[in-house]
Amino acid sequence: MKKLWRGLTAGVLGISMLLGSLGSVSAAPAPKDIQGHWAQKQLQSWLDKGYLGGYPDGTVKPNKAITRGEYVALINRLFGFTEAATLNFTDVKKSNWVYSEVAKAVKAGYIGGYENNTFRANNPLTRQEAAVIAAKLLKLSTSSTPLKFKDNAQIAAWAKVAVASAAEKKIINGYPDGTFGPKKSLTRAEAVGIISNSVVHKPATGGVTPTPAPTATPAPSATPVPSTSPTATPAPGGGSGGGTGGGGSVTLPSVSNVTYGHVGSVTADVYVTPSVTGAVYYVVAPYSMNVTAPTAAQVKDGLINATTAGVHFGQVAATGGTSVAFSVYGLTANTDYTVYVALADASGNWSGVTPLQLKTAPGSAWSVAQVGITNVTTATADVYASYGQTGTPVTPLKYVVVKATEADPTAMQIANAQNSTGATLIAPWAGTLTGNPVVKHSINLTGLTANTAYKVFFITDANGTLSPVELLRIHTNQ
Repeated sequence: MKKLWRGLTAGVLGISMLLGSLGSVSAAPAPKDIQGHWAQKQLQSWLDKGYLGGYPDGTVKPNKAITRGEYVALINRLFGFTEAATLNFTDVKKSNWVYSEVAKAVKAGYIGGYENNTFRANNPLTRQEAAVIAAKLLKLSTSSTPLKFKDNAQIAAWAKVAVASAAEKKIINGYPDGTFGPKKSLTRAEAVGIISNSVVHKPATGGVTPTPAPTATPAPSATPVPSTSPTATPAPGGGSGGGTGGGGSVTLPSVSNVTYGHVGSVTADVYVTPSVTGAVYYVVAPYSMNVTAPTAAQVKDGLINATTAGVHFGQVAATGGTSVAFSVYGLTANTDYTVYVALADASGNWSGVTPLQLKTAPGSAWSVAQVGITNVTTATADVYASYGQTGTPVTPLKYVVVKATEADPTAMQIANAQNSTGATLIAPWAGTLTGNPVVKHSINLTGLTANTAYKVFFITDANGTLSPVELLRIHTNQ
């Protein structure tokens, strides 16, 4: 059985999950999750011929979104592209398995990068991007062909001719309800159908020729699998099917400088610089090498895959070009996590999903065990904290509140109820909780200023032995 696709933060697993061995021609048993699927016959054919690999649990995941990197790898394999270009994308390193596949795709001329010199190999590929790739790959007619889909208005200007041409050739079809779904993430099953249909229209110039899909790109007999949030627009396509040179001028949102500052045992401080004004969404997942990143829509909904909620998630308003900070909490001490970040602008356009890996600090028997936010108004905030483990002696749990624009106090200053200048703070800006360990203690912060960001620091002091500092960011309402 093939190995899983490498995750965004993995470095060595390659692409054996998606691509099977071309030397394999024995019939494979039908995986349970494709039985009765609209693409079962085509998927089974690819499995039998070794073009497609399954997952270690025996599934194919036909409705799973395919990424840009995965898609070009399949095209290169089936079309026999071997020549490679020299790449200078900032997000495709030579150590990454996808480098050689992207290099082949760029050399073949059917895909390019984005305006900010990124390729975004881990972004889900959209259906309109797939149409543009097919048009470039097969040199389809660029003459104006009428679009007949109910959602024509949702198709980007840079993709309209390609969608029309690809649909006319029945390389990629619409859905039974008459829509095309241009911004929907392309599924593995749809990818198999489209590539099969594309190969049929390609003169024999090398590569392998899979059995064509019996009805072009088969229209699902049931309602297409929606994104986790119907209103979300998963990682929209770029100007040329995800690349420059296609005549499009759409500048997609993006995030940069995704990093972390202070990391405690149960909290972490994350920083992001958005390219445009909008909202930054984030979700936290336990780190694992063998996972695929969630889509932008899933990040918005606080999911790390189609069905699993993240450890913590949220959103924060962002101004283009200005760093935004937020706290993630609910973490466990001495544990690796991945924070997935996505940006949406005011028009509903989405950036790709950017991962950030971090590891929490080791804790102790008396360390802060949890912190969180219960409610925030214009002038108050209800937060909570607990410390220690069952049987831990009662230990002072201390907190300090300062405006987000102020410098962080040291651990000793927090223990002494001081800010970064050494000035002593009084309630509600500082306080000590002496309740029992494990119990969640509520703290009502009053006298705050509307529409203002604050930082709340927590620490325990066990006879002069200080725990790791925990940081919780809050922002009052307008």
